[in-house]
Amino acid sequence: MIPAVIAAVVIILDQLTKAWILSIWPEPYTGEIPIIQDWLELTYIQNTGVAFGLFSGVPQLFTITSLLIVAVAIHFYIKHVPEDHGWLALSMGLIVGGAIGNVIDRIRFGYVVDFIKTFDGRFPIFNVADSCVVVGVFVMAIFLAQSDDRSHPQRVAPTIEAEDGR
Repeated sequence: MIPAVIAAVVIILDQLTKAWILSIWPEPYTGEIPIIQDWLELTYIQNTGVAFGLFSGVPQLFTITSLLIVAVAIHFYIKHVPEDHGWLALSMGLIVGGAIGNVIDRIRFGYVVDFIKTFDGRFPIFNVADSCVVVGVFVMAIFLAQSDDRSHPQRVAPTIEAEDGR
């Protein structure tokens, strides 16, 4: 239940921010709003690729791929993850919510609305959904790395006893 609530919140925030951007920018690539000088700006672009604009031009393929990944992730989570993994629940909610937020754009518009520009344009322009996917993957990686460490018994170097038992 926790991942579903988190995903719903992510989808709502993502779609609200995108609706706001579309209400203030009638056309993409037509200006910027500085928030923090040389570090954070808002600017509207249309992304027909995947994350951060990679592989532009085939949005239908990415819509289908995203939906398949979401379905597999949900199935895996329901069938294989015990309910007491809060960090994993958080990461799944962020990833699924972000993926669905961008799929909604692809279905509605044929592209994803991106608008967050950081580091004076040295990083690709992204949106709330992209941010949630990245944070979700990061949280999941940390969780899995820590759980992997705990699942393997510590290896102790063998000791050699003297013949008299010491």
